[in-house]
Amino acid sequence: MSPTRRSDTIVIQTFRNHNIPVWIQRCLDSVQNWARLHKHEYSLAGDEFYDLAGPEYLARGGKNPQAITNLARLVATRQRLDTGYQRVIWMDADVFVFDPTKLVFDFPAESLTTGYAFGREVWLDREAGVTRTAPPIPHNAATFFTQSAVDLDMLITLIRHIDAKRHIVSNYQVGVRLLSGLQYSLMFPTFSHVGMFSPLLLRALVDSDEKTLRFYGQAYHYQTFAANLCLSLQYLVTEDVLLRVMDQLEAAGGDVINKYAIEPGVHLVPYDRRIGDHSAPIVLKLAEWRPRLKTKLRSLIPAG
Repeated sequence: MSPTRRSDTIVIQTFRNHNIPVWIQRCLDSVQNWARLHKHEYSLAGDEFYDLAGPEYLARGGKNPQAITNLARLVATRQRLDTGYQRVIWMDADVFVFDPTKLVFDFPAESLTTGYAFGREVWLDREAGVTRTAPPIPHNAATFFTQSAVDLDMLITLIRHIDAKRHIVSNYQVGVRLLSGLQYSLMFPTFSHVGMFSPLLLRALVDSDEKTLRFYGQAYHYQTFAANLCLSLQYLVTEDVLLRVMDQLEAAGGDVINKYAIEPGVHLVPYDRRIGDHSAPIVLKLAEWRPRLKTKLRSLIPAG
């Protein structure tokens, strides 16, 4: 460790340094306070963070901030590792830490054979009146890379290749959909304790919708101690809702949702290849297929 360095772990974030929404500032403060609690170093960058993507990436096409950040966060991670940090944790600006004591990244090396992991997402949505969840996928709202990360340079090179040889029309091309496709081959794990809260889940929390919360808790399976609150979909949720959700989560360390989880604690979840194998049978629990079947049957009954 460098004589001037207090920790081998650094937490990095970025957000503009002007016109910061109240709820985003609260998220940023929660991450910084969490980093201080665990004696991690902390770095918050402004708009200059985008420069890490490089002039060619910035100049090519009309990329949104998310597409730029998808590359810049990986470059920033590589730079920090190159300066001697053993572990680099990335947190999006809209990640809110509500149980800082339990939010730890002390995965044993024998479990983290890839040397890195992404967050775990189970998206909650509603279609045709039916509440449903998508299969688990990795998300990059929170990432964890160590000196042993075997694919970091490849991920950086791949995003630059996609940008140079394809036309990027969506940040998902170099974000979560890219990670979801790669996970089948790279078999990297996800960590359970930083979730992704969809607008439907946020409203369920505010409304104390026990049925929806229980459904999500069982589908996600694990407890969460921090969560991404979806800045990119803020048009679907008011700031008042977000602040009330944060109050509820912080009041009892996330118990409002964690009480429905099947397994407590922090988990490094290995990739289940059956999720990405379209030839494998998809087994639905009764609680999952019954409402879908009812909806389908109703659509077949003539009106009147």
